[in-house]
Amino acid sequence: MCIILGQVNSVSSTHLFVAPSVTGTRQLTVYKNTVETPEDNLMVLPIPHPETLKLHTLTYKKLFDHLRNSVESLSRSSSSPYLYASLSLSRSCAAVLPVYDYGSYKVSIAPTLEDLFRLDASVFDLPDGIVDFFATHYSREFGYLCCQLKPGKTEYEPVCYSHDLHSSGKLFVPTLHYHIHEGHTHTDAADWDHSVYSVGTTPVANLGYRSSSENEVVWSKLPEDFRRAKTDPIRLARITGHHPNHDLSFVLS
Repeated sequence: MCIILGQVNSVSSTHLFVAPSVTGTRQLTVYKNTVETPEDNLMVLPIPHPETLKLHTLTYKKLFDHLRNSVESLSRSSSSPYLYASLSLSRSCAAVLPVYDYGSYKVSIAPTLEDLFRLDASVFDLPDGIVDFFATHYSREFGYLCCQLKPGKTEYEPVCYSHDLHSSGKLFVPTLHYHIHEGHTHTDAADWDHSVYSVGTTPVANLGYRSSSENEVVWSKLPEDFRRAKTDPIRLARITGHHPNHDLSFVLS
């Protein structure tokens, strides 16, 4: 589940990892999913404080395997206790935003809501009304990381990025759902298939799992500001089924 602006056949196996920096001032997000789409498409990840955004090259192929090995399964719960809310809008025109090659994607960064109108139309198709959707859900604190999707079914390489911590002091987890399936868009509720890992968070960030006494993460393979100890507990919220549609936020420990 994610924000995809065109027609899709399926979105599945969404994995996220969020972590605060050792100073508690920045957030690392690693995002991975599998998407089947009939044509070129556009996935958008909202980013707090986009002026501080940094894209990282992630060569750690087994990150999510090692995160999964760092938690223990409990009896499955089907509901999520998390809710994250937001706001605002306006419009501008200027030079076309640059397009970068990044892993599986071509990407552009829209620092503000208005900058979505500056996306390169030869790469990204911005549908009518989508800016109103973003204005309804996200405040002026947010910008947008825009990623081109390829036709067909693709398991994408993880997107890895960091930015200054959201003004709430919590970790922001981009799980809000928007995409067109069989000609319909439903934004009040959505079908979840999410594994949301975190570190540096309170035990409430576990859902259906508990942390092992030691984690298996090879921290040296992650950006230096986000390297943790082997004894730091990994949290996992495994959320599946039909639930209210929103982003998540986690309190720091």
